[in-house]
Amino acid sequence: MPLIPKRFYSYLILDVLKQFGITAMILVVVIAFGAAIKPLSSDQLLSGWDTVKYLLLAIVPMLQFAIPFSAAFATTLVLHRMSQDNEITAIALSGQSYVRILSPVIAFGVCLTITLVVLTQLVIPKFVGMMATAMTADLPKLLTQSIKQHTPFVQGDLVIWAEDIYLDQDNADDRMVLEHVAVAKRDKSGEAEMYLTASAALVDVERVDSSSSLYVMAKDATQWTRGEGNAGVLRGAKKTNVMQGIELPSIAHARPSSLSMFELLALTENERAFPEVNHAALHLQSTLEKKTILEAMSSTISNNDELVLHSQSGGRTFALRANRLVGNNFKGDVTINVTNATGDETKLVPSSVRTIFDTNEEGFVNSVTLQMKNVLVGAGEEGENVRSELVIPNLSIEGMAFHSGEIQSVAELIEQTEGEEKGTVHAARKRLDTSLTNMHNQILGRVNQRFALSLLPLLIVLLGSVMAIRNATLPPLVVYSKVFGPAIVALLLVFAGGQMVRDNRIVQGFIVMWCGNLVVMAMVLRHWLILRKT
Repeated sequence: MPLIPKRFYSYLILDVLKQFGITAMILVVVIAFGAAIKPLSSDQLLSGWDTVKYLLLAIVPMLQFAIPFSAAFATTLVLHRMSQDNEITAIALSGQSYVRILSPVIAFGVCLTITLVVLTQLVIPKFVGMMATAMTADLPKLLTQSIKQHTPFVQGDLVIWAEDIYLDQDNADDRMVLEHVAVAKRDKSGEAEMYLTASAALVDVERVDSSSSLYVMAKDATQWTRGEGNAGVLRGAKKTNVMQGIELPSIAHARPSSLSMFELLALTENERAFPEVNHAALHLQSTLEKKTILEAMSSTISNNDELVLHSQSGGRTFALRANRLVGNNFKGDVTINVTNATGDETKLVPSSVRTIFDTNEEGFVNSVTLQMKNVLVGAGEEGENVRSELVIPNLSIEGMAFHSGEIQSVAELIEQTEGEEKGTVHAARKRLDTSLTNMHNQILGRVNQRFALSLLPLLIVLLGSVMAIRNATLPPLVVYSKVFGPAIVALLLVFAGGQMVRDNRIVQGFIVMWCGNLVVMAMVLRHWLILRKT
């Protein structure tokens, strides 16, 4: 059997590559512009350069969509034209098999699949992270734009509103002065867990790697912080600092889509690198610490001993007596003897006392607050009076050291909670288990979704080739539409199946994820068998 001339192979593959290059360039720009429509319409991009930068970054992630359809379009058009000119028929009649005729196209599809594996697993996640970072990196400009438009600046769980803003250009705009400012930090349900209002505030931006934190120093400020059981502590001061830096959510690090395959797999060895797991682990560690402190306090009360608390500012000492401690509440006849720094003593007799734990950003206890209701102040003294509520913040407990802030591994935390079947520790452990399951589902879903997507170029290139040869009498765009339809359905099923796996519907997700590719593969085999008989 004579060999197919190399000139034919060169002619075929060069024509395919030319059509592929032109189509891919047009398609990827169009898709990248479509990806930028949302930030453009929401005025998040601030200048022409920001827009260009975002579009350039979006080009690489959009290759995963442009490559398969551009390759299918190129092979379909080129082979359809060659079939119409009877070039394919002539070579086939000379005794050449269709496998040998289409071998350059098959090799082209294999190369595209390998390229897409590298892109989706290693390269594209980096650019997804860069796109997300590009939207949040210029914090002063974003803040300035929001405030100038008299709209709140919302970034994750952080909300900032002010009447005006001034930037310190000598500090690269990382220091800002806000007039008549309100700052709020929200929980997952959207309710405030901290808010601060002030006549003026100095805001410093601290950047570490790709994460940013705000440090707020306020004048004539009022700050409310939510404690245990939705109770709150209200503080006012002429000058004050927010207790901890307000961390801005790093979109690039928070989104698993910005992690490469190796970074996703590495999470199984370092679970706390996954934000959801880390938050759940911090919550469990904080819950364990609070339980230990409450048990120690309960033991002291049960032994009819005084529970001595010291104010971290002001030098006051509080000697508390009660019958028992139930949860966070002192029960029975509760009395508190207060000794001032000068040695003066007074007695408090509240109807109820609740312990509220004050925690830092990581959830570790750094002080406790006593919240008292219907308090008889100066009991037995001249001028005694009753106050409906009395809150004493920033207390340390004598003989008890609060957590040093040492981070424990997930395995250590799970080991400490073995046997817990109810209560706050059990609930926190369940939250950690759920977050670990979500992490593993994210890894499983994203890695396999990327592999399923990477196989699509080879399959639709083969489908376009056999369809073009079989339907030489039809217009080329009609032939391509018969390829495009199954390909777009397969693409949608890949992403739908990946989402189902991430939603913990693993079996159904894998079926949906791969069924589109299997259908395209079945179509290729069917048309191939028919083509061989002609």
